[in-house]
Amino acid sequence: MAAPGVAVGDATVSVVIVNWNGRHLLGACLDALLRQTRPADEIVLVDNASTDGSAAFVAARYPRVAILRLPRNVGFAAGNNHGIARSRGALIATLNNDTVPAPTWLEALCAPLEADPALGSAMSTMLFAGAPERIAAAGLRVCRNGLALEDLAGHRYTGRRTTPRPIFGPSAGAALYRRRMLDEIGAFDGDFFMYLEDVDLAWRARLRGWDSVHAPAATTLHLYSASSVQGSAFKRFHLARNRLWCLRKNLPAPLARRHAAAIAAYDTAAVAYALLTRDGAGLRGRLAGIRDRAIARKRREVQRARTASDEALDGWLEPSPSPLEVLALRRRVDRFASAPPALG
Repeated sequence: MAAPGVAVGDATVSVVIVNWNGRHLLGACLDALLRQTRPADEIVLVDNASTDGSAAFVAARYPRVAILRLPRNVGFAAGNNHGIARSRGALIATLNNDTVPAPTWLEALCAPLEADPALGSAMSTMLFAGAPERIAAAGLRVCRNGLALEDLAGHRYTGRRTTPRPIFGPSAGAALYRRRMLDEIGAFDGDFFMYLEDVDLAWRARLRGWDSVHAPAATTLHLYSASSVQGSAFKRFHLARNRLWCLRKNLPAPLARRHAAAIAAYDTAAVAYALLTRDGAGLRGRLAGIRDRAIARKRREVQRARTASDEALDGWLEPSPSPLEVLALRRRVDRFASAPPALG
């Protein structure tokens, strides 16, 4: 790994990893990072008050990794913010501790932002660790009903495409952000704790006219939802709450009126499904998303700063999938996510 602050390629690059009780995951992740064809200028591990000896393990085995020990678990969003503030790279990669990046991952991920200064972020191709022939995430797509989905989730990965393609924004589990953009729009909203904080950030980037791409050749394996467990009550609560926060903060009023019927239809169906399945966590999350009073202040700040036109933003909103299509997608993702991983 190059010395901190020394450029490799056209820009200095920092990798930020947020960890909470992930000692069993960190070896594979960090070993892969240290084998990159383009080494990071620095790796910052943000330890969210782990109790499993994660920080001591990394300190003993990976002396080149800077460790930021936090006194309490502040979540993925705020944890990344601490790491970003501690880092020095002009480009900042956020990487889940449950990933194993391919040797050329960072090289391929940095290339688009180094070639085009108008790009604010880039996204990897995340592959299911238990089904590496299937894509877990390749960016974010946002629908007219406000639903944010992992682009290409469940699609077969062929490796044939290498040219970057435009996306709404990246998923923060394996993303690259330009520091200049983050200085302009702000980093993650720490109140989200985890889930959809990357969608919120992607919205704010779009509102300020920053573009994003998917870099197909930047691949990494992902042990899906290792920290919070796929389908857990914790995850259902935060997804429900943070969806409403994200829309209330970022969706411009003209677009909210234009797509009100689609948004209302989705939320009505989601509430009915939660009642039918006795999903108390999801219902509590929706109530929390409605009741939060700080969102109005945040919305005023975000909308006051926006520069993108309504039509430019609306062009990024895709047709809304039906409830049956959403359920089918979730079941497909659950199937690949539950496959036994082979992380080495």
